[in-house]
Amino acid sequence: MPSMMQFSASLEYSYRSTSTFNPGKSDGFHSHPHYEIYYFHDGECTYIIGDRVYNLEPGDLVLMHGLTLHRPHPKPGSAYERSTLHFDPSAIRSSLHPDRMAEVLRPFEELRNCRVNLKGDNRSEFEALLHDLHRLSQSQSNFRQERMNVRLCDLLYFVAEICQGDVQEQLPSSERERHVQHIIRYVDTHYMKDIGLDDLALELHLSKPYLAGMFKEMTGLTIFKYLYDRRINQAKLLFQFQPEITVTEASRLSGFKRLSHFSRMFKQSVGCSPDLYRTQLHRQS
Repeated sequence: MPSMMQFSASLEYSYRSTSTFNPGKSDGFHSHPHYEIYYFHDGECTYIIGDRVYNLEPGDLVLMHGLTLHRPHPKPGSAYERSTLHFDPSAIRSSLHPDRMAEVLRPFEELRNCRVNLKGDNRSEFEALLHDLHRLSQSQSNFRQERMNVRLCDLLYFVAEICQGDVQEQLPSSERERHVQHIIRYVDTHYMKDIGLDDLALELHLSKPYLAGMFKEMTGLTIFKYLYDRRINQAKLLFQFQPEITVTEASRLSGFKRLSHFSRMFKQSVGCSPDLYRTQLHRQS
């Protein structure tokens, strides 16, 4: 039974969600300050994290440093079952053994974004941990919160043990996946400059129609939609982490040549003007 649990402001857990993916205005690309554990149970889905593209398989465990721009793209009409857990590292530190804290958070802070496919006993144990968190969330125990914190720490210890040593990066499984990853890496490196299909075709030595069609099929959006989402997300991060930055400077550093274009695209994507977004962030802080 799928469920969404908000343990506290610093922890959110969704168990075996099968809800239809609805990306909204910004096509689902997002980032957040929390670390994320994403487990893929079943279905067909491409996941984009930063400059990497993964064709997910059941049993895939994805660990994310949430500030990296990411987005799932499940195949329309197919099953899409996943469990996700977002947690604030500063809130969980006090629950971890001090001698193990750095090791437990290493997969998120050093590896940052990686995928591990769980098999056999490891997969069974991890899925049991996910189910145990879900079961406890439904209980009426007076110690419900405390017991869930213990289970969360156990889950994080499990993840740290799986990631001990060097996790081998799983390379793209197909030529199309490699091309899409190359496009995303190019956009992430050059988003502050003018980018056209001619540039990408020259970079990848492929035709423009093939590039555009392949990217849209695998990610669900056009190359230029991804480019603008990347620029808008950069502006949001600038507003969040550089409170004194002006809208004009954020526009320039995000790759927009005209302030009017930036303001129009920002409002279309976020739902409010850059000025209002910046003001709201200041009030929250």
